[in-house]
Amino acid sequence: MINLNFTSPNQKAANQFQKNYRLVQSLVVFSVGALLLIVASLFASQMILGNKLKTITAETLVLKEQTENDNTLNLGQTIQNFNTLISNVAGIQSEYAKWSYILLEAGESVNDGIILTSFDIQKANSSFQFTGNANTRDSLLEFKNKLDASPYFENIESPISNLLSKENISFTLSGQIVLNPPID
Repeated sequence: MINLNFTSPNQKAANQFQKNYRLVQSLVVFSVGALLLIVASLFASQMILGNKLKTITAETLVLKEQTENDNTLNLGQTIQNFNTLISNVAGIQSEYAKWSYILLEAGESVNDGIILTSFDIQKANSSFQFTGNANTRDSLLEFKNKLDASPYFENIESPISNLLSKENISFTLSGQIVLNPPID
C-alpha cells in the first residue's frame, strides 16, 4: 500500500507546529494542575499544622497553669508545715527547764555535814522537797541559807522539828523552784 501525502510543506510545518503547540499546551495544563494540587496540599498541611500548633499551645498553657497552681499549693503546704513545725518548737522551748542548772545549784549548796536521801521536783506546780540527814544544826542552817541565796529556790520552808535536835538531824526542806530565773 502506498501512502500519498498531498499536503504542502507549509501545511506540514503548520500541522507540526499545532501538534507541538498542543503538546506544550497539554504539558502546561498538566503542570499547572500538578502545581495547583501541590499548592492545595501545602495549604491543607498549613491549616492542619496551624490547628495542631494552636492545640499544642493551648495544652501547654493549661499544663503551665496547672504546674503553677501545683507549685502555689505546694508552697502553701510547705509554709503551713513550716509554721506547724515552728509552733511545735516554740511549745517545746516554752516547756523547757534548765534542770542541769537547778541540780548543779542544789549540789553546790550541799555542804560536808549534809547527806541528801531524796530530792523530789514537781514541774507541774514548780515545787521541790529535800529529805536527808544533817550532822549538826549549823550545817542544816548553812544548807538552808545557801538554798535561800540561790536564784533557783524560793519560799523554802523548814519545819520546826528540823531544829529541835543539835546533832544527827533527819530533815525535810520544801519550797518553790524557779525554772528559768533571770540571771545577772
